[in-house]
Amino acid sequence: MLGCSVALLAGCGNTRTTVPSASQPALPDGFVTVTRPYAGVHLAVPRNWVITGQRAPLVVTIQSGTAVVALWRFARRGPVPTGRQALAAARARLIGAVRGRDRSLRLLGASFTRVDGAAAIELEAQERIRGVPRQVSSTHVYLPGAELVLDEYA
Repeated sequence: MLGCSVALLAGCGNTRTTVPSASQPALPDGFVTVTRPYAGVHLAVPRNWVITGQRAPLVVTIQSGTAVVALWRFARRGPVPTGRQALAAARARLIGAVRGRDRSLRLLGASFTRVDGAAAIELEAQERIRGVPRQVSSTHVYLPGAELVLDEYA
């Protein structure tokens, strides 16, 4: 009987389970909608990435390997910037604030866009997060009383 058990155990382990990469994000295996009603947001994220709830002002993080998506919601005073001049002024303030936090920032691009009808500014930059150089895509969406920030970096 013991010999049979050893033979069966010896047969286990011939198939190898793939270990997820710690340095490369997993390819999306479908999407799931993450809803955060208290923040007034919902977004589609890869089903096979790790979704973590957070404490305000950070709403949620989604990550796989070294790729991270973070959604923030900040209280905001004043009118929502509309029109080219107001958005240009908001962009200049935003770039100044980012440079104030990271002197090594290398701005790759900044553009105006709309997200679900709301005015937004997209920044592409190389910056340091906790001392590590990262390529960051950041979308700042302006809403009455709030600014939503979607950061994506790897």
